[in-house]
Amino acid sequence: MKREIKNTEVALIAGPCSINEKNIREVYAISEMEVKNRFGNMQRGASGVRIVGVKSRTSYTEKEGSMGIDREIFVDNMRSYAQGGGIKDMKMLPSIEMTDEFIRKTGMKVATEIVAPLIQVPLCDKVLRDHELLLWTPAVLQIGWNLMEMYECSKHNAWELGIKNPKWVGEESGGLNSMEKTWLGIGTYVPNIHDIIYIHRGVDVASRGLYRNLPLHESAKKVKTLSGKKMYFDPSHTFGPKMKDKIVEGTLDAMKMMMSEDEYLYDGILIEAGTSETDTAQHITHAELQTLMNELAKFRDIVPAKEQKQNAKVINPTIKKI
Repeated sequence: MKREIKNTEVALIAGPCSINEKNIREVYAISEMEVKNRFGNMQRGASGVRIVGVKSRTSYTEKEGSMGIDREIFVDNMRSYAQGGGIKDMKMLPSIEMTDEFIRKTGMKVATEIVAPLIQVPLCDKVLRDHELLLWTPAVLQIGWNLMEMYECSKHNAWELGIKNPKWVGEESGGLNSMEKTWLGIGTYVPNIHDIIYIHRGVDVASRGLYRNLPLHESAKKVKTLSGKKMYFDPSHTFGPKMKDKIVEGTLDAMKMMMSEDEYLYDGILIEAGTSETDTAQHITHAELQTLMNELAKFRDIVPAKEQKQNAKVINPTIKKI
């Protein structure tokens, strides 16, 4: 007898790599995309969206847009903090204001990258504490103390904390390689929180071929098994620009992978879609995102986003080519 799969639901979070005044309209467009679920009913195709204001890039630059819309104010706040200032002395980050407006108009969850918890998370808490958020640690900032800071600044909120895997692999010892040990270890810095999500974004190794980062699905299985937490897949940073045409197909294949006879490996997707001043070459188009939604809904149940709040006027821009 065929076993019933216990995690048919899958969260789909999509949006640009980083937000700005132009592509925020694309995020609203994603909030209005619909899909027919397995029961024949129409629902929102996305469970949430990406709104990222500061990017964790390998090299720093002051070129406008290359580090995110928040860069200038973010740096000013950091300098204020270094000189003894506190949250009351910090200016609000533009992306947080955008997030607040977006959630009030759509009711949807927002996911964002956190590069400096003590600078960003208290400002998120100040404005967004009553909203649904997923805050994740980027792959280039993999120390548990950062996650602990995120937790301490937001433990009274019903937010989710995401942990992306480190970029390396390393030697194996005791059944786990260095990357897997670090990935798991970061999560132990917040042992009392119940909503940690691990996010697999591949690894940077010489054998990656055309992948931007080689996917290690077996590592994702190990970490999910040992942690007991949910596992998301980041196809944008895995496939990258050289395999952009494989992102939709590859994401669907990943969402079919099994942990066991009755459990899928991945519980969610964090994908870049639309246009951005950063990493646009690895974004899928909105048309491709719609295809992903349609095909995914044939075999998984996309976690429905909240319904629009009553009397909320939603921006409905016309998107011609994205």
